[in-house]
Amino acid sequence: MTKIIISQDFSSKPFGRYPSDGKWSGERFRDELLIPAFEDIQNKEVVVNLDNVVRGFGSSFLEEAFGGLIRAGFDKEEVKQKLKIESTDQDYVIEINQYIDEA
Repeated sequence: MTKIIISQDFSSKPFGRYPSDGKWSGERFRDELLIPAFEDIQNKEVVVNLDNVVRGFGSSFLEEAFGGLIRAGFDKEEVKQKLKIESTDQDYVIEINQYIDEA
């Protein structure tokens, strides 16, 4: 299992879709943390904790990071099975699952 705590392992101020939007974009998070976690065949579970970020998450960050996994070639059902989202705000969990379903 890999556990990623965004506020500690990435940034307490994630923002934007692309690196051109800022240093802490959804694309960078996906490419640098999520994809390696999903590519590690020993990981049966990838846990992502969304709590303790300063401003919350914009839809562009979440869609690019999580929906982008499907566009990057990962199987939708495998992502849904392996990915576990921890958040005190369940709206983010629902939103992320919608982005994966729609990708």
